[in-house]
Amino acid sequence: MWIFRTSPTWASLLPRLILAITFVPAGWYKISDFQSKAIAWNINFGFPTWMTGVAVFVEFFGGIALALGLLTRLAAFGIIAVMSVGIWVAHLDDGFFPTYDTYAYQLCLIGLAYVLIFIGGGNLSLDKRFF
Repeated sequence: MWIFRTSPTWASLLPRLILAITFVPAGWYKISDFQSKAIAWNINFGFPTWMTGVAVFVEFFGGIALALGLLTRLAAFGIIAVMSVGIWVAHLDDGFFPTYDTYAYQLCLIGLAYVLIFIGGGNLSLDKRFF
């Protein structure tokens, strides 16, 4: 199936590592204090606990998958979905000016993940080894 295959390129290594370095710690931060994150997201954004769990799962385990190059396209799609919801719900009113608290940062992360959807995990990935 095309979603598991990868292109024979080294170009995906840097986007994969940047996203992994970004999302694994962010996901771990939320996992380690999940109950208070779930309550805060419910109060501030109206998310039920299961939605918070999905977002945290995608951030942490999607980041690990991207670091390994395993199910790269699927993990990248999850990252795009989580960041798109984050922009829509939390950052859209903050404006575009490129700082951490605005949606420019999330757009950059979406751009990196978008590249991975098209080229896959690349030469140095478990996708290449298994699929």
